[in-house]
This record gives sequence, structure tokens and C-alpha cells, in this order.
Amino acid sequence: MSNLDERIRDSLSSEDQALLARIDADDTLYRDVIATFQGHRRWLNVFSSIVGFALFGVALVCCWRFTMEAEPRGMVMWGAGAALAISALTMIKLWFWMEIQKNAIVREIKRVELQLANLATSLSRTSAPK
Repeated sequence: MSNLDERIRDSLSSEDQALLARIDADDTLYRDVIATFQGHRRWLNVFSSIVGFALFGVALVCCWRFTMEAEPRGMVMWGAGAALAISALTMIKLWFWMEIQKNAIVREIKRVELQLANLATSLSRTSAPK
């Protein structure tokens, strides 16, 4: 495997190597989160973030009302509301993190495609009849 890796690195032009180095340097969680709001589904990510903030507010209100309630029936209702809001918020957060992972996987696949294309070009040049 390392022989293949070396051949791929050797086949990259200095411009491609600089691009890959820049991509590796920018590979932070902050950039990944920002990238989810720049894709073709950015409206859905913005909407889910707004709904997430709203659900957090609903959960806080339900928890506060739960602590202020004197009747058991009211406590159950406010507690159930808080539990549902937190569950929905958890699902939105999980979906958001899966979007971040999907973007990272697509970025890596594109990087491998670039390297394979450059390797194929390099191999066709070296094996061409003279």
C-alpha cells in the first residue's frame, strides 16, 4: 500500500500538492460546520438550526414550569413536554452531525478521485510507447 501511496504522491503536480496541503490545513470542526450552511441544502440546515433553538427554548420553559407546578398531573404534562422537546432536539443534532460527516466523506472521495486521476495520467505517460 505504501508503494501505491508513494506513486500517487509522485504523480501529483506541485499545484495539486499545494491544494491538498491547504485542504488538510483547513480541516477543522469550525470549517466543517460552516460548510454545512454553504451546500445545496443550506436552507434545510438553517431551518433545522432555527427549529433546534426553538426546541431548546421550549425545553427550558417546560422544565421551568415543571419545577413550578404543584399538581402531579401538571408535572407529568410539563415533564413530558420537556422530554419530547429534548428528544426532538437530540434528533436534529444527530442529523446535523451526520450531515457534517457526509460532507467530510464526500470531500475525501473527491480527494481520492483527484489523486487517482493524476496517477492514471502519470502511468499513461510512463507506459506510453516511445
